[in-house]
Amino acid sequence: MSSSDTIFSSGVSEQRWADQISENFDNDFEVNVSDVPVSVFSVPKAIGAFKPEAYTPQVVALGPYHHFRTELYEMERYKVAAVQSFLNSRQIRNFQTLLIDKLKQLAPTIRACYHKYLDFDDNTLAWIIAVDGLFLLDLFNAYSDGVTGKKMTQNSILCRDIVILENQFPAILLKEIRKTLQLVVVDENDYDLELYNMLRAFCEEHSPLRLGVTSEHPADTKINPLHLLDLMYFSIINTRNAKAVPQESPSTEADVAVQSETNNQDLVLNLKDIMDVTLNLGIGGRALRPLQVINNLPWEKIYNLLGLKTDNTVDQANTPVVEEISIPSVTFLSSVAGVDFKPTGGIQDIEFNEREATLYLPVITLNGITEVFLRNLVAYEAAISNSSLELAQYVDLISGIIDTAEDATILIGKGIIKSELTSTEIVDLFNGMNKSSGNAGNGTIDKINEYLNKKPKVKAYRFWKNKVYDSWRVLTVLATILLLLLLILQSFCDVYGCQRFFGSSN
Repeated sequence: MSSSDTIFSSGVSEQRWADQISENFDNDFEVNVSDVPVSVFSVPKAIGAFKPEAYTPQVVALGPYHHFRTELYEMERYKVAAVQSFLNSRQIRNFQTLLIDKLKQLAPTIRACYHKYLDFDDNTLAWIIAVDGLFLLDLFNAYSDGVTGKKMTQNSILCRDIVILENQFPAILLKEIRKTLQLVVVDENDYDLELYNMLRAFCEEHSPLRLGVTSEHPADTKINPLHLLDLMYFSIINTRNAKAVPQESPSTEADVAVQSETNNQDLVLNLKDIMDVTLNLGIGGRALRPLQVINNLPWEKIYNLLGLKTDNTVDQANTPVVEEISIPSVTFLSSVAGVDFKPTGGIQDIEFNEREATLYLPVITLNGITEVFLRNLVAYEAAISNSSLELAQYVDLISGIIDTAEDATILIGKGIIKSELTSTEIVDLFNGMNKSSGNAGNGTIDKINEYLNKKPKVKAYRFWKNKVYDSWRVLTVLATILLLLLLILQSFCDVYGCQRFFGSSN
């Protein structure tokens, strides 16, 4: 069995797994992990395939998923230094007995937080959680204290890595670390309000979209975040009661197309094999001439004319193609359909007002790391089971209406986009975002398209454009057919000769 077929890297890993299962049975009555929610997921393959680097940390690993990657390990000494500055001398002297031993006892809880199997022994895992957790607490503490000038908080790549889906650190473990080191006094409901405020401060500083209004106490808003990304996501969509939506399998049309192209190319190869076999059997002459005509056809040119792929391009079908929703651009909606654009509050306030011919969109702030934030928020939304895909539908909408730099410029002028990026960079950002909401309906897009279908000016524009376009398509088809006939004639003449028909050897 290859290493890619198993969760284990060696026989030692298998024994460690058996020991952990045995220990879980022994500790079943001491530690109940059934109530511990799985909170740290892997990026869904259908999403991560489009831009893998957006879901991978660049400078710092938080938690066990990416901890021992060589290119990230240089950051360990900075994390240790941050931890030492965060703790007092007594806590540093008694670190092993005070925190590490406690976390080793909580190993089943730690493992229950992660969706993937963690191939570490309990001692290694405890040290990973202790160092990374204290490093994060030191960083978040700077936000809650309003110390945004601190060097670490101004590092955009570090902030980028903190929101990576696979880099999330369970809030329940941060709370345990704070309780163990006596950094906090929790209330009667076991809420750590200070920790919540630290996470919220980070979200307010870096969220690309407006966060929902929250009251003073998390219990009042029903928010007890699983981790930072969880808090940012549910603050953006402003609800914890998201409706469950079954996730459907992606369409297999591309697979069918690839199979069809492969079959076409296999036919040509089979013809060559048939000719070789018949020659070996002594069958030749005129019996093979029809096959020679077919074999001599310039199949690569024919494939190109028919829009099919040849052998050297079939592999490109395995590369994901960005799919966008069907909706006109901002420029078309504004200049042809007379639609206006106005900023509104948040995700839940998105609306197309047909009477006003106005599309209300939330204000979004763009910078060099916004794309990573959006992609990982959408990935988290896809990973959780109670997702309503509200954020994915918004991203689909904004990506669908931004096609050119002019589209971005219009939305900047309307105050909907606040950006450190150029209009061209904005276009590249959103045109690279694949349709994420699957087959879930988008009421706003449906209302816009229904409105456009009623507008006489839009109908006239589409009629004129379609007629001109269709006329060129007819000419293109006729020219293609003529060229195919000439190619077939050339192949026929190569085999049978055309002197008797055309009176020339040429």
